[in-house]
Amino acid sequence: MSRRGQHALLLLSAVVASLVPGSTAGVYHIVGAGKGWRMPPNKTYYDDWARTRHISIGDKLMFLYRSGVHNIVEVPTRALFDACSMRNITSRYQNGPTIIELTQPGQRFYFCGVGEHCEVGQKLAINVLLVAPPPPDTPNSAAAATARLSRRAGLAAACLVAALLMAV
Repeated sequence: MSRRGQHALLLLSAVVASLVPGSTAGVYHIVGAGKGWRMPPNKTYYDDWARTRHISIGDKLMFLYRSGVHNIVEVPTRALFDACSMRNITSRYQNGPTIIELTQPGQRFYFCGVGEHCEVGQKLAINVLLVAPPPPDTPNSAAAATARLSRRAGLAAACLVAALLMAV
């Protein structure tokens, strides 16, 4: 199977898993939304993206990028993150797209370790919450079911965007 076929199978598997009734798969967050994990238009692009999200244990970060063009480096501290330092790396991911499941609460720091990508803003700092905040004013179970379906539809749309980004 080709690498593109493997990526498509991975994304399809994520969609199917999210549609299983009673699934506790968490929320999939496409890092950078429609832009994916690429050189940002400005230094605050990924900060601005993260500021609008509630990310909690069980959620997954989807980094959409092409292998060999970008990567993901995780470091344990804000100081290493701010300096774009490759010392004391916690994890490194080279093959895109990459899905990272968040299993522990607290601060997480990611950046692209290719060239000067981090220095120009291809970096993401998030705070993983212990539990997700309650949805705003869901007075009945129908509203909660609608919210679950909306998240699943969002994942399906995310996978479609991922496939399109990988084809570029």
